[in-house]
Amino acid sequence: MKYSRKEITKAGNILLTSKSEDEINDALNKINNWRTNHLEPLKVMKRRLVRLLNKNKITPILISQRLKRLTSIEYKLDLNPQMGLGGMQDVGGYRAVLKDVKDLNKLKSLLENSNHYHRFEKNNDYVDSPKSSGYRSIHYIYKYTSKILEYDQLKVELQIRTKLQHNWATAVETAGIITKTSLKSSQGPDEWLTFFRTVSSLFALKEKLPVLEEHKGKKMEDLMIDCYQLCNKLNVIDTLKALRVTTDHLEKQKFPGDYYLIYIDTEKKGVSLNVFNKSNYELATQKYLEIEKEIDNNKSAVVLVSATSFKDLKKAYPSYFLDTSEFLNALEKINSNCEKLKLIKTKYIN
Repeated sequence: MKYSRKEITKAGNILLTSKSEDEINDALNKINNWRTNHLEPLKVMKRRLVRLLNKNKITPILISQRLKRLTSIEYKLDLNPQMGLGGMQDVGGYRAVLKDVKDLNKLKSLLENSNHYHRFEKNNDYVDSPKSSGYRSIHYIYKYTSKILEYDQLKVELQIRTKLQHNWATAVETAGIITKTSLKSSQGPDEWLTFFRTVSSLFALKEKLPVLEEHKGKKMEDLMIDCYQLCNKLNVIDTLKALRVTTDHLEKQKFPGDYYLIYIDTEKKGVSLNVFNKSNYELATQKYLEIEKEIDNNKSAVVLVSATSFKDLKKAYPSYFLDTSEFLNALEKINSNCEKLKLIKTKYIN
C-alpha cells in the first residue's frame, strides 16, 4: 500500500478530532487518495466474480461497486473507535444480488471453495445469522495482491444477498432519511426498528430462512398482524412513496460512462449525475471529495458508483433515488393477505 495502516488511521483520527482546517484538509486529501486506490482492485475483483457467475450459469439480478461515502466512514469510526480507519475493510465494496436463496447458496459454495491469487481474509454470514436489526447478507473480505504499490494489500468487501434481502436493505436506508438516523445500524425510533425487524422475519419465512431470535416460536399470522399495525401507525407506504425522486429527465438521456457521481437533494427530491469514463477516475474522486466537503448531510447525499447504464444504476442503488417500490409491493401483499385472512378482526376479538 502507498499508505501504511498507521498513516491512514492517523488521518482518520485527525478528521474526527482536529479543529485545524489545514490539518483536516490534508487528512481528507490523504483519505481520498487512499479511497481512490480501491477502484482498481474493485474492477479486477468484480470481473473475476462475473466470470465465476457466467462459468456456473448463475444469472445475477445485478452486480455493482462503490467507494464508501465520507459520512459513512466517519459514522463507522464513531461506532467503532478501536478499529481505526486503517482497519476499515469495506472502503471499496462490490455486491451481487441473486434471484433467490438457491442461487445465493450456489454462489456461496463456489466462493468458499475456489482458490485465487487474492487472499481471502474472512466472511460473515448474516443470512443464517442475521444482525439484530434484521439485516441479511453474506460478506467476504479479500486482501488484494499487486506489484503496484498503491493497490497491494488493500482490502475490498464483497456482499452477496437475495433480491428480497436487497429490497429490505434499500427500504431501511431510505427510511433512515425520514428519521435522520442509521436504522440499518439499529439507531433510531423504536417503532421503525421494530417494523423492519418484523418484515425481516416475514421475508425470512418466505425464503425458508431463520427468523430473528425475538420472533422464534411466533406464528406467521402474528408477525403479519404486527407488520400491518405498525405499517398503518407509521404510515409507511404513503411516506416511502412520497420520498421517491423524479428521474424522468435523466432516463431520457444516454449516459455512456464507467463511473457515476450521484448527487441527491432529499429536501427537493431531485437528483443530478456527473458521468466519468475510466480514464478520468482521479477527476471523479476529486469531485466526489469536493462535494462531500460542501454538502449538508441532513439534506443531501453524494456517492461515486460504477454501472454500465442509468437503468442498471437505478437498479443497483435504489436507495440513492429513494426508490422503495419493490419493497412496497411486497409490503402491500403482506397487508392485503392480512386483510383477506381477516387476521386483524381476529386479533381484536381475542
